[in-house]
Amino acid sequence: MKAYLILPQSRTIEEVNHSGDYKQIYDFIGATTFDAVRLYENRDAAYIDDEGLIPKTHKGKQVEQHFWIHRNYPTPLAGPGLILGCDDEGETVAASCTIEQLRDDVKWCGERFDVALITKFSPGRTDFREFWFKEEENV
Repeated sequence: MKAYLILPQSRTIEEVNHSGDYKQIYDFIGATTFDAVRLYENRDAAYIDDEGLIPKTHKGKQVEQHFWIHRNYPTPLAGPGLILGCDDEGETVAASCTIEQLRDDVKWCGERFDVALITKFSPGRTDFREFWFKEEENV
């Protein structure tokens, strides 16, 4: 089924084929646990690493984390995201949004330092969209 893979490190969004097996989500996003973040009224959601905000290391060195933000979600999300839909029974289905719509709705936030800087100087803020969607109204 049609899904979209958001890759913030390379700043790309690509269409991929999801088998329908939830275990494949782990491979797409490189996670051991995942969570879903609803992004659209049509129930399309991003599956993201549930531990995405925890700093990662590889061979003793910290791995840089990259973030992205969606127009319909108030905070930056860490690491890759897999966009899939959901039917009336809660089963995973193909994404309903188009790749063009998704590309318009996603902005790249940069690395952990970039996001940490903005959040540090915005105490109490719970919605960060205005930093990346400044030019647009009604966000």
